[in-house]
Amino acid sequence: MVVFLLGVLQGMIEWLPISSTGQLIVVMMNLFDVDWSTAYALAFYLHLGTMLAVVVKFNSHVKNMILTLPKFKENELSIFLIISTIFTAAAGIPLYLVLKDHFGRQHGDVITGLIGFFLILTGIILYMSKGKAGKKGSKTIKDSNKWDMIIAGAAQGVAVLPGFSRSGMTTASLLARGFNQEDALLISFLMSIPAVIGIVILEVCFVGIEVIGLSSIMIGILAAFLVGYLTIEALMRFAKKVRFDVFCIVFGMIAVLVFFVL
Repeated sequence: MVVFLLGVLQGMIEWLPISSTGQLIVVMMNLFDVDWSTAYALAFYLHLGTMLAVVVKFNSHVKNMILTLPKFKENELSIFLIISTIFTAAAGIPLYLVLKDHFGRQHGDVITGLIGFFLILTGIILYMSKGKAGKKGSKTIKDSNKWDMIIAGAAQGVAVLPGFSRSGMTTASLLARGFNQEDALLISFLMSIPAVIGIVILEVCFVGIEVIGLSSIMIGILAAFLVGYLTIEALMRFAKKVRFDVFCIVFGMIAVLVFFVL
């Protein structure tokens, strides 16, 4: 039942730039007394559900990329995803290994405080990107260059740290590079597909699925997929009207205060 509820939560907040990974880990560690390693692994397993929702929702783009893979050099979107994924791995894997080596040694309140600090940084980045969004960039996928791909990929890699919003980091970096908001959101969603597959493979190799249980993982993934698919459009519209930069900063400050109080 707990994993199902966590899957529902993942399906709802994945589309909002508030770090679903960070939020889930804080909930699991502080409300359900789940240890850091298990909470981190489960948070990413649940991302498989929302990743599948992205695949189904944007199936035409995904199908087009698969069909054009043999001639990927002729498809700007395929090139963008390949290069950005390489730099996501280059930035994300070292951070992932550091997390695995050091976070597990920390007490739960320390981890909560660190996640809060990263949430505050996410809020600041989102606030700074608002000015870029207001300028209504005109760059499209066809206008992208290698620096756009490198910066977006590296930004996504940093989001392996719980508290940094993957969608917030990638969208903010693309807006800063002059992309229009629609293409920035589309690229951000599609970038999540190889990133999620990669991080789940790492988790299976390092942690395995026995600790959580395959049946529990599947229930969580199914819940995340169903809720994610049903809410993606509504929450994307909602995201344009709400100050999530303020939300991240306030929630991050609360998490940091919890660390100091405890």
